[in-house]
Amino acid sequence: MKRNRRIWRCSSVLCYGVTIAVLLQAAQDHVAEAKTALAAGRYQEVIQLLEQERDGSARCEVSFYLGLARYRLRQLDQAIIDLQSATQCVPVSSEHLVALAAAYADKGDDDRAVAALDAAIDLKPDDVEAVRAAAALDLKHERNERAIVKLEKLTSMESKNAQAHADLGAAYAGTGSMNKATEHFHRALDLDSNNASALMGLGNVYLKAGQNEEALTFLAKAARTAPRSYEPRFLLASAYNGLQRYTEAVAECQEALRLGGTDAEIYYRLARAQRGLGRKEEERKALERFSELRSQSSRNTDVQREISGLINQAKPLVDEGKLPDAISLLERAHSLDKRNPQVLYRLAGLHYDMQQNPAALQYAREAIAVSPSEWRYHYLLGLVEKASGRLEVAGDCFKTTLRLNPTAADAINQLGTLAMGRRDFAEAVRYFDKAARLDPHETAYQLNLEAAQRLLPVK
Repeated sequence: MKRNRRIWRCSSVLCYGVTIAVLLQAAQDHVAEAKTALAAGRYQEVIQLLEQERDGSARCEVSFYLGLARYRLRQLDQAIIDLQSATQCVPVSSEHLVALAAAYADKGDDDRAVAALDAAIDLKPDDVEAVRAAAALDLKHERNERAIVKLEKLTSMESKNAQAHADLGAAYAGTGSMNKATEHFHRALDLDSNNASALMGLGNVYLKAGQNEEALTFLAKAARTAPRSYEPRFLLASAYNGLQRYTEAVAECQEALRLGGTDAEIYYRLARAQRGLGRKEEERKALERFSELRSQSSRNTDVQREISGLINQAKPLVDEGKLPDAISLLERAHSLDKRNPQVLYRLAGLHYDMQQNPAALQYAREAIAVSPSEWRYHYLLGLVEKASGRLEVAGDCFKTTLRLNPTAADAINQLGTLAMGRRDFAEAVRYFDKAARLDPHETAYQLNLEAAQRLLPVK
């Protein structure tokens, strides 16, 4: 303890510089050890090494390697928070953004994944990994024009990448540019004659042109090449229907369903084949299932539209101070979609405003579970935890807020108020001063700073 007091009493520039140098070296040593542990697959060791360095001088690297370790351990929510924190550093690294996108995609948040990948590409246009991943997500959601731009770039960087040409062919087919699609499907097959995507793509081109015999050649090979994929089976059924080979069409539809196919169109093709065989009852059942799936898809669209309407109806009620009425509308929205983060966040905020902390806590935590990288959700949870008397937990929430958004002056101010409650006036001054510098127009921060300064012990 005496040694620590001597260090902190030292007031010379030299002593201060030596102390900081020691801390910097310690942080870098831990980062180096963590990188070695990460490469060796010792992910828990990475976390143990770096957890205490999170807010130190090597914050950017620490957050990045913590995020990677947690991602490998499938701790996706914490990984997203750490990786999002790493992307707040200046300058931003495309590597950090690509890693964040991978975590978002694994959690099922494709929109945020695409945004992170697009940002990575803006920073580093020749980042092959980012371009490839972004194109795959654009294709998945049928954003074909966007996918074409990325895949043209990818095929120029990797001209012998068969899958990239096959994907580009699919994107062109999605826009109706069949000549371009055919060109890239053939290019893919020149590079890899067993590329299932290109085989299916060409087969589908021939199907749309009504050339069923030609389609069969490619689709049958695709089915052999990708025996666990239902897509070539579904397409084969279409070709067999076109050739009036209904027994084979039924078999391919049934195989597509066995392999996990859920497309409504499978049942439509099955119904057509059963009709061709004169099996009216089987046709009726297939058509019923087709209608159910189509209706379900339509209902999902209608639900999202209704939720947006309910949110819009609630806004003026909040402005008028009619919070119970606004909550009632948002509860209806919540009943339609339990995982809509906007609805959860708004409900948490309204319950907090009405001092209904248990409900506010529940909704805030649920919002974070859906979107762990949204700093506003963590800030609101911190406010609720603080109001509930769990001050240490509240402090952790505000610190997480700052890792996700270092310029969140309100969170810094809240940390200052918590420090005041602990009578740690020096720390309170540091927080209030930082908040006031970030937002000099907010008089509350300046008043808090002056109050804390008055309580500092006289030297």
